[in-house]
Amino acid sequence: MLLEKLRLLERSLHGDRRNDREWLERLLHPEFREITRSGVIVDRSETITSLLSEKIASSIISSHFRLTEMAVGCVMLQYRTSYADGSRPALRSSCWLCSEEGQWSLFFHQGTPAAFGA
Repeated sequence: MLLEKLRLLERSLHGDRRNDREWLERLLHPEFREITRSGVIVDRSETITSLLSEKIASSIISSHFRLTEMAVGCVMLQYRTSYADGSRPALRSSCWLCSEEGQWSLFFHQGTPAAFGA
């Protein structure tokens, strides 16, 4: 099922693979952009550099995944995250594109602090 496949790909960015340059270069679309939790727009290169420079990644818990097909080969994945201790809750949206070869790549991502109780 597509939701499960993309949920696994998305969660791969929450663990040890955050520090795997080869994996990140394969997963992030060449035109990847992100609006960070703090409201800064970054590109693929900046994202990869930032992830590779993390000394210790906090354990990220993700839940409440929802998948919406926007067009053939283009979907939006929305979900919630927080650190394992419940801090830093965020609402997240990711736009995934499927290549002609059937490979999914992350084209756009945004994380927004979640309002209390949201």
